[in-house]
Amino acid sequence: MFQGTIPGPMRSIVRETASLWPRGPVYVPCCGNFTIERSLAGMGFGLHSSDVSIYTSAVGRWLTRQPVGIQLREESADELGWLADSLDDGVGTVATLMLGTRFLASVGREGLWHERVVRSYREQWKAKHAETVERLSGSDVELASYEVEDVRSWLQKVPGDAPVCSFPPFYGGGYEKLYEPLEAHFTWDAPQYEPLSDDDVVSVLGAITDRPYWLTASNHSVPELHPYLRGVIKATPRAAPFYVYASEARTRIVAPRQPIDPVKIPRLREGEELVGPLSLSLLKPGQFNALRSRYLNPRIAPGAANLAVAVRDGGGRLLGVFAMAPSTFTPDEAYVLSDFAVAPTDYPRLSKLIVLAAVSAETQLLCQRAFSRRIRQVATTAFSNNPVSMKYRGLLRLNKRSPSNEPGWKFQLQYQGAMGQHTLAEALQMWVTRWGAPTTKTGV
Repeated sequence: MFQGTIPGPMRSIVRETASLWPRGPVYVPCCGNFTIERSLAGMGFGLHSSDVSIYTSAVGRWLTRQPVGIQLREESADELGWLADSLDDGVGTVATLMLGTRFLASVGREGLWHERVVRSYREQWKAKHAETVERLSGSDVELASYEVEDVRSWLQKVPGDAPVCSFPPFYGGGYEKLYEPLEAHFTWDAPQYEPLSDDDVVSVLGAITDRPYWLTASNHSVPELHPYLRGVIKATPRAAPFYVYASEARTRIVAPRQPIDPVKIPRLREGEELVGPLSLSLLKPGQFNALRSRYLNPRIAPGAANLAVAVRDGGGRLLGVFAMAPSTFTPDEAYVLSDFAVAPTDYPRLSKLIVLAAVSAETQLLCQRAFSRRIRQVATTAFSNNPVSMKYRGLLRLNKRSPSNEPGWKFQLQYQGAMGQHTLAEALQMWVTRWGAPTTKTGV
């Protein structure tokens, strides 16, 4: 219901740590999406929270039965007048802002995708709003108080012996950017404050930790708090780690774990000839994980696939695997999360055959069934120390080359191409003609 970026294990650690605190008031500055409050609900604490964002303040005021005090801006009335009846200065306004975080960024922007998003929400607004109101009304989160106030001044009013639990924004501008669309279309009594400077961060940390009971966390290491490091959380392979610091707590390490299932398909090996026709077989998530761990470069962080497919030759042997997901921004596009060939074999360019299979008409049909939409093109990202990817060269179009954001690679390459322009049979014939020559081995 509430938006948040704090991983689930972090909530368990908060609850476990707080169980050692004396029952009474707990203070939560920079409460953001009320993750801490939800974690501590029902434990007998009086929760006092503060923040400065429009979204958080709407929720906090509603939870403490204050008027929300947020209205639609006059200049937005023409585009968003259909929201006016939902703004009741209470739970209806909160539900409107929650739903607004999902579509307001597309209001007034050009492009079919943005127009489609806004139109979808407008057509389904009454049902979506009523459902959100119902879910909010069933919340078990209770606050003793909520104040719209900057963390620096609010912490000065907190009793020195009271527990404080907070995940302060160590990087400036995060929430401001997140809630920018809300601020653009709604008006409220917004507080005046300055972004946290480096000195302010040190001061805030000092105010949080200068007490018997406290807990804080950050998505980057804080050297000043290293003696109090109680846990490191990395919920998924691609997630940024969370570092947990506390006055007293059990030490915890949370690492990603992926399910692995056996794959009994025979695989093409050295000394064996690849024969047609090609065929596709769906893989379970655990089978895909097992094959990816076996054949994919370990420096490439894995992602969750919506559709994982094995490519097999006429003898039923596994040649390689590709995985797809629906594109986030382009409705008729499938994103290739990963594609790789088995190894070792006698075919040094076998990976090109897997790419050809991934953009075939048969794969296009699988994607359309899995994603419930028309798929006309594919896109993917390659990390390389070379300015082009030899695997995709001649098969997909290089759209963008930029410095890599992943360690160990020089370039991040964005590729795109049409889907469904050939069948699996045609893909095999093309590959055999251009890239399918096996390695010639000579005896010594």
